[in-house]
Amino acid sequence: MNAFCPLIKDNCKGNECVMWKDEKCVFISFFSNLEMARDTPENHEVEEMVLPEDLISATPEELATVLIQFIKKEYSDEERIWRHNVILEFLLTKDINIRMLPMEIQLKLEKAERLADKQLTDEKQVKMNEQLDQQKIELPSLVSQCVDWAKEQGLSRITKSDVEAFLMEKNIELLPDIHRKLYSLANVKIKSKKY
Repeated sequence: MNAFCPLIKDNCKGNECVMWKDEKCVFISFFSNLEMARDTPENHEVEEMVLPEDLISATPEELATVLIQFIKKEYSDEERIWRHNVILEFLLTKDINIRMLPMEIQLKLEKAERLADKQLTDEKQVKMNEQLDQQKIELPSLVSQCVDWAKEQGLSRITKSDVEAFLMEKNIELLPDIHRKLYSLANVKIKSKKY
């Protein structure tokens, strides 16, 4: 055979080559099959797929709003979610395969994902700040309760585990910053014997 071989950069050796099997070059057969597979009708679905009009006409901001509604409906506030998994799940509910979408729609969805993620992060931060402010207001009362609890337990100082036990007994959950402040302030009050 006088064909040029790109592997050895010389003329094809035919049966003498290690890449030769069943009277064919395995290397050439692989790429021929790959090219034929690329030309099958299933791979032309992108052009034939009918997309929902609302997906085509929606702006990234509108899609972000729809995504946020979907996330709030399907996931709890406490669940950690991966943005890309959410968009895939959302599209599956609409029987759409993201890999079959035109590039401009994929880019629009990516922008919508980022916008939705930012808005949800901002909402979570606002909620956390409100919770922090409320717990700061309740902190002096909690310090007094914790000191009284320590006195009932016969403790002359408290450990972080003691604070944890106090909070569990009272069924109170605190943000880490307030938890540390409670531990510090209660210990200072106990040590100064101002209780």
